[in-house]
Amino acid sequence: MKKTALILFACLCLGRSVLGAEVKAISPSVVPTIEVTPTVEVVRENITEVSTKVVTDTREVKWKGWNSVEFVVAKAINRGVPANTIVLLLLLPLVATLVSILHYWVGLSGYGIFTPTMMAVAFLATGIVGGLSLFVVILAITLLSNIFLKKLKLHFWPARSITLSLVGVGTFVLMAGVTYLRIFDVSKISIFPILFMILLTEEFVRTQLAKSKKEAIRLTVGTLILATVGTMTMEVKGIQELVLSYPELVILLVVVVNILIGSYGGMRITEIKRFKNAIRKK
Repeated sequence: MKKTALILFACLCLGRSVLGAEVKAISPSVVPTIEVTPTVEVVRENITEVSTKVVTDTREVKWKGWNSVEFVVAKAINRGVPANTIVLLLLLPLVATLVSILHYWVGLSGYGIFTPTMMAVAFLATGIVGGLSLFVVILAITLLSNIFLKKLKLHFWPARSITLSLVGVGTFVLMAGVTYLRIFDVSKISIFPILFMILLTEEFVRTQLAKSKKEAIRLTVGTLILATVGTMTMEVKGIQELVLSYPELVILLVVVVNILIGSYGGMRITEIKRFKNAIRKK
């Protein structure tokens, strides 16, 4: 019995020594890590797509007081906030400012400032050609369904529900058709651009009923032009990098430009021809 106990004790000691030697042999060497701040960079061409990929380098953003927004943006990207989402949020005020410039200085009008801005985001997701094609289909279905539903003399909300159902079916047919024609990339179309376009068609129908068809067409075309200009602005990679690298400068520029626009009391460019005879010549 004593012999057996001694043998077991010896085996236990031998096993512990061997295990300790193996742990020493495979224990990894400790390498000091260097914390790297991510480069503020857009990683996809379509900034409406969320990407968790972060491109890093050795550049570190240090807080200096005046660069607080840039510092917060860099920290947010480092903690997993998608860079594309941040650049899109910073671009929205620029697009809204551009819409204000075209409205007050040029005289191009649309359905307010929110609708053209959101339509610009929708076109950014679908592409300008694809977005315009989708909007034409939705508008055509809406107008045709209104003509048919007038004969049924339904209440407004049930009629709009039927119209929405027809729009859904028509959009599906369009998406199924373009997969064969390959006019634009169907994978970029989500529900949100479609909802924005449905809202624009609702504005068209409401304006047509409240004012006139001519006014509805004028405002709708103006909204599409403003949205197209906004989309082309947001697609410029240099502007995307600018709003992330110098967000304080962009915010300051937006504030200053909007103050100038808000205090502008001159004539719009499109009104010069209209009031040409009333302008005094010096």
